[in-house]
Amino acid sequence: MSAKFKFFPHVYISESIKPHRLFFIRMKIKAGKGGYYVIVPSQRDDEMLEILSSKETAKKQYDKRRFIVGGIADNKPDAFKLVQLMTIDCQRIRGDLNLKEYISCGQFY
Repeated sequence: MSAKFKFFPHVYISESIKPHRLFFIRMKIKAGKGGYYVIVPSQRDDEMLEILSSKETAKKQYDKRRFIVGGIADNKPDAFKLVQLMTIDCQRIRGDLNLKEYISCGQFY
């Protein structure tokens, strides 16, 4: 059994990712391949988000886990930039900083 992913139509992506390639990138992430980083809500109560490598999600410890993907980046620094952008948008749209709920609802725009 492998990890399951839910991608919303308006997922945050880093500037270097071309939107027309997003379908193929999602397939690579689902297969645990590629050098991409996904931003997902954390399962821990004391953390809001996790940044995971797509290769890391293929590990046995993530079997049977469901990921709601809020962002996709080519590298870790870009992933941190996306988290910063998510934080600004969450504050603007919701009026709070509950990033976990913001990503889980999937209504970014």
